[in-house]
Amino acid sequence: MWAEGDWIKPKNQVKHAWTTRNSRKSRRKFHCSFFKVLLKYLKFYCQYSSLAGIKYLANSRTWPESFHANVTNLSVDEILALLRQLGNQYTSEFQMDKNRNEEVHQLLMTYYKEDYDMIDIMKTLSPQCSTMLLKCKLHGSIRNCSTLFAFRKTQDGFCCIFNYAREEDDIPVIKDGSVPIEVYKIYDLGIDRGLTVFIEPFLDDYFYPMLPIAGWKVIIFDPHDFPDVTSGGVKEILAIPRSETYIDIIASSFFSTRAIEGYPIKKRKCIFSKEIRTLYAGTSYTYSDCIVDCKIHDVQKICGCRPFFYPRRGKHEYSFRICNNMDLECLARYKSKWWSVYPNEDKQEEVETSKKEWGLHCHNCYPVCEDISYDALSSKSYMSPGRYQTDFLWNVTIENQALLHIYFSRYGSLRLRQDVVYYWYELMSDIGGICGVFIGFSLISVVEFLYFVALVFREMLCKGWVIKDEDHERKSQSQPIRTIYWSELLPRSWQAAPYYPDYILKKRTRY
Repeated sequence: MWAEGDWIKPKNQVKHAWTTRNSRKSRRKFHCSFFKVLLKYLKFYCQYSSLAGIKYLANSRTWPESFHANVTNLSVDEILALLRQLGNQYTSEFQMDKNRNEEVHQLLMTYYKEDYDMIDIMKTLSPQCSTMLLKCKLHGSIRNCSTLFAFRKTQDGFCCIFNYAREEDDIPVIKDGSVPIEVYKIYDLGIDRGLTVFIEPFLDDYFYPMLPIAGWKVIIFDPHDFPDVTSGGVKEILAIPRSETYIDIIASSFFSTRAIEGYPIKKRKCIFSKEIRTLYAGTSYTYSDCIVDCKIHDVQKICGCRPFFYPRRGKHEYSFRICNNMDLECLARYKSKWWSVYPNEDKQEEVETSKKEWGLHCHNCYPVCEDISYDALSSKSYMSPGRYQTDFLWNVTIENQALLHIYFSRYGSLRLRQDVVYYWYELMSDIGGICGVFIGFSLISVVEFLYFVALVFREMLCKGWVIKDEDHERKSQSQPIRTIYWSELLPRSWQAAPYYPDYILKKRTRY
């Protein structure tokens, strides 16, 4: 037989080996996470360092790709003219040059030696936030613009977005234990307590302007929504170079009472945020996300792809192919359809005009029952070129730059409530009041009517029980009424006695 120590010893050895393996794994994980963090900030340092040429060390393209010059025999001007066709990914012009799009497609296929990523290309060609946003101030203190703004997708392509409460655009699912992004809040009023940004316009690099003027498009939207103009929740303001733009934000909230939650969605015309979850990252329902989902599915159904500026909707079945230059003709043909949205319609509703048939019908998209909308009032002032000596622009020379101020100027906001129009007791009270005014009807009249109906049934069902008419009995017991004359009121003795005054005084009449 084995001794007791023989049992304990192997057990201790196994436990020791198991703890050793766990410690090794934990050390490996620590080293991997440490190197990942180190690599992340090293890449960040190389990209934004002032040292010349060091940014190319952190370039995502390989060295052979960077120095691959024999891609095509086209000249630089011809290549720039072809690259201008990539702007159709934003605008999708109605008159599309199919041959030029095919040339751009073949050029990109040759350069990347395989199918190219349109998202990465458009992100690289877009102006970067680190070079466009020169200086920022929030809550009265100077802040780093890179920590305040994120380079994210919008309906107009990649933009620098402040205070965005959504995760990365192409993350399919948010984990249950993830911490939501904290948004900045305004606690004081005025320009100094809001957001101020000093912007560089890059007027010499207007390769493909989307606006007919030089400047920026400032969009105001809810931090939890994807900015989509057709949803009605986006406000657009233009800011031009060499100017100071003031944007006063006005908020208004809308909420619904729990009394309407029991009504069907088609009747109350709104959806509570926790009722339906959208496909995007498993977040709560928003009206903008529903419209975007409807657009993406319709574009996928017609053109078989998804525009690069729309977020990815799911891991597998909703990760559609990104539209390239060969799909621009299809996108341009149906562009007007996707700009005409008809939400929350009844599927059985007949279409009256051919114009409505061409629009995008999103039957299940309803507004949110609890929402906050933002409006904006803008004003501008001219900035003369020269050196400024202000607190924010100390020893800064203005050439074509601009200042942007976004702030709140008033406490409080408009708060709207959606409730049931009439409760049952209010409806009963109104009906009773109307009936009482016109026909004298009231609740007592109802009780009286029910009482007499009960008497009818009692007399019909209960034999031997008959209600007596009190008026008839009262008539039978009373004496008949006849005319009374004055002579009848006098006593008979008075009528029989002769009229002798002296005799009457001396002798009394006996009755």
